Amino acid sequence: MAAIARLRELTTSPWLNRLRRGFIPLALLFIAYSAYRASDYLLPLLRTVSVPRLLLACMLWGLAQWIGPLASLAMARILGIRLGYRELALISVLRLPAKYLPGGIWQSVARFAAYQRLAIKNSDSMTILVVEHVFALGTSIALGSALLLLATHSVNTTRIAAGLLALAIIGLLLASAWLRYKQLHARGALPWILNLALSTCLFWMLAAASFCVYWIAVFGYDAADLRLVGSSYLLSWAAGFVVIFSPQGLGVFEWVAGHLMPSTHPLSVVVIAVAGFRMIAIIGDLSAWSLGLALSRCWSRGSEP
Repeated sequence: MAAIARLRELTTSPWLNRLRRGFIPLALLFIAYSAYRASDYLLPLLRTVSVPRLLLACMLWGLAQWIGPLASLAMARILGIRLGYRELALISVLRLPAKYLPGGIWQSVARFAAYQRLAIKNSDSMTILVVEHVFALGTSIALGSALLLLATHSVNTTRIAAGLLALAIIGLLLASAWLRYKQLHARGALPWILNLALSTCLFWMLAAASFCVYWIAVFGYDAADLRLVGSSYLLSWAAGFVVIFSPQGLGVFEWVAGHLMPSTHPLSVVVIAVAGFRMIAIIGDLSAWSLGLALSRCWSRGSEP
């Protein structure tokens, strides 16, 4: 319990709470103002939106939540923890609703508590959470920058994308080297580090695909180059992630995506469309959680004598 209290203390410090209390109303005001400015455009868009594609976007996001625990499995093997994919997936999926609680850190706290109940060392639990977040940030920037390099023809944009890609790769390599150094006793650590990188990459490819399908559902196939759409999503998520006083990147994600996203529509329309993807994520999370709850109950009954 002391370790959980320490984790909460680190992520809910007084100065961070003050920043959040000041920033969240501004972020909500920005989104509300964008909705007001975009009101004349929203009804025509709602009339033409493709519901089947929205459902596909939800399915892709829900599937990504079952791919994410593969990174936890790789971390468990690196650290010598004997937990299988089933246990780690349920720990992650069944705690998805916690990330919507105020503060933005409760899913991590809930996972930490679950690891503690399974007698996993606090240091190992913290390592899993920290490394997963580092790989998530580095991979989203790397994929977003790579897509941007493939799609752009601007010299300045190419230089920025190349610089971000180089920084992301260096960061991922340093994190991998640190992990390998810390786990010299672990047999076969390198293949599992590779699995960690690949599973994280697969997660973000599915997440970006979900956003691209959503974008097509709203604006149609001819809305923009999907490479730029996917790149804008990944880089905007990374921007929201590093702004720690913005829970789930609220406001930051929408503002950055609004400026990066290729579109002929006004900025306010793009911001509201980007904000709408949060509903896709919520529905996808809910579907993954519901499936996890059903599987957990079935497996529990199957294990009864």
